[in-house]
Amino acid sequence: MSLRHAALALLAAQPMTGYELVRYFDDTVGLMWAASDSQIYPELRRMEADGLIRAETIPRGERAEKRLYKITPRGRARLRAWTGESLPYPPERDVHRLQITYGEFTSLENVRKHLNEHLDHYTWRRNQWVKLLETIRSEQFPLMRARLDKSRPELRRRIIAFKALALEGQVAHADAEIAWARRGLQLIDDLDRTEAAGTGPRDDS
Repeated sequence: MSLRHAALALLAAQPMTGYELVRYFDDTVGLMWAASDSQIYPELRRMEADGLIRAETIPRGERAEKRLYKITPRGRARLRAWTGESLPYPPERDVHRLQITYGEFTSLENVRKHLNEHLDHYTWRRNQWVKLLETIRSEQFPLMRARLDKSRPELRRRIIAFKALALEGQVAHADAEIAWARRGLQLIDDLDRTEAAGTGPRDDS
């Protein structure tokens, strides 16, 4: 249900077409809660059926039409209720950590490759999160500006502070993953030297 509430939060800023919502989703909450077009569009239809949003048909060019989605009072109430709920934490499922746990079944070079991929991924992710965080702090993100412009001063401070806090958590997570991958790469180098010197086991995979 997090996809539903993320979409409601975006529509609370301003009405959007499905295309606009997908674009903003990818650039904002999609960096924390990924969803594909094939997930978002059906969810919009379900939200409309549940009365959380309504769609208005507007012209697109001279002959075509498009649907503009707006959040309803019921949708706002549901969003407020959800943000106040205590949500369960999902069970731990980290396929990459699991793979490294059983690294003895493959070569050191394969483990090195996995760790370098991990390092590259979280370096890339960190850059995305830092860029968005800087945009939020400078109040330059267009969708956030739409909310800021129609919000009370005390709410304006919350809008910026909570979004920055969430992104700071993502950056801290990336930093921890990067540090872990580098520690692993150092471990591989140590094992490689030890085994090359004949004082430890060589790969038998």
